[in-house]
Amino acid sequence: MADGTAVETSVAPTERHRRVHLSLWDRLMGHSDLGLGAWSVLVYVFLYMPVVVLIVFSFNSQKLNVTWEGFTLDWYWMLFQDTAIIDAFVTSMEIAVISTVAAIVIGTFASFSLERFEYRTKMLWDGLNYTKIIIAEIVAGVSSLLFFVQLNELLLEYLGFNFWSVFSPGYWTVVFAHIAWNIPFAVIIIRARLRGFDRAIEEAGADLGANPATVFFKVTLPVIFPGILAASLLCFTLSFDDFVTTFFVIGQNYNTLPVQIWGMVRMGITPEINALSAIMIAVSSVIVIFLELKARISKDIA
Repeated sequence: MADGTAVETSVAPTERHRRVHLSLWDRLMGHSDLGLGAWSVLVYVFLYMPVVVLIVFSFNSQKLNVTWEGFTLDWYWMLFQDTAIIDAFVTSMEIAVISTVAAIVIGTFASFSLERFEYRTKMLWDGLNYTKIIIAEIVAGVSSLLFFVQLNELLLEYLGFNFWSVFSPGYWTVVFAHIAWNIPFAVIIIRARLRGFDRAIEEAGADLGANPATVFFKVTLPVIFPGILAASLLCFTLSFDDFVTTFFVIGQNYNTLPVQIWGMVRMGITPEINALSAIMIAVSSVIVIFLELKARISKDIA
């Protein structure tokens, strides 16, 4: 017993004064929170600093917009007096709304078809839906242009009537191209909502005497509405912001806002373009903040 005590007391000081040697990696990971925070700050600076510079220079009084000369609101005033930009904005809004509504309606039916039913060509349609998403947009733009040109020529040659030039490059060709571009995105989002849907709720509604239409509008639609809303916002954004496909099929008589901005940028980036971009950023930020506050309020109520 005494020998054991002596051994313990002789070993204890050695263990007490022994230092643990950490590797460089372990020492760096000991400050991982600080490093992660610094890295996050750098990422956000890299992402949003150009936006901040753009907004600041939208108030620059210098037309060349190279150096800061002074504060002014003239560019915003000139922007609201530019009829070309206003017409392009209205055209973009109209096309975005029409294409979004059509894509959501078609995408909802397609989602039900792919999720609720089984048929031989289901895998083919599912694959085609994803192919449209992963394909390069410039390919979609060129193919859309060729399709509309060939279709217009076939209608004139075999029918002698081209349906009021609907398929000639212009307003409606952009609408049709945007609908085709948006449908796959709508299908993916709405189908994901349907996949987590409990069909027992629909069966309960049918057991209570509701017909299929009533079950859909009173039971199914309210449950999948968040997915439809998310798909609508995405489709509207994709349509309003699209440039590549629109550039190929818009023709010469119409301009959407992205095409109009591209034409202005070719002559040099002026504070007027910065002002327009700043307004678009502000509107987008307000919408995002509103939706976030609405989601938080709904969560608190629930």
